[in-house]
Amino acid sequence: MDLPPKGIIKATGYWLNRNNNNRDIINQLLNILLTIMQQNYFQYKDKFYQPERGIGMGSPISGTVVGYR
Repeated sequence: MDLPPKGIIKATGYWLNRNNNNRDIINQLLNILLTIMQQNYFQYKDKFYQPERGIGMGSPISGTVVGYR
């Protein structure tokens, strides 16, 4: 199962907008989340890979993001 970055950003933005009215803070948090998600990679047999879609299960950020569904 992969976690689609666009869906994660959209859902996070929804909840941030619902619970906070400071647009600057919301935009900063969404940019930080996007940066973290774009720096997603994994290692297999001494080679590093970046998933083509979403966040791979087992990634340190995947548990945090999935926890808010």
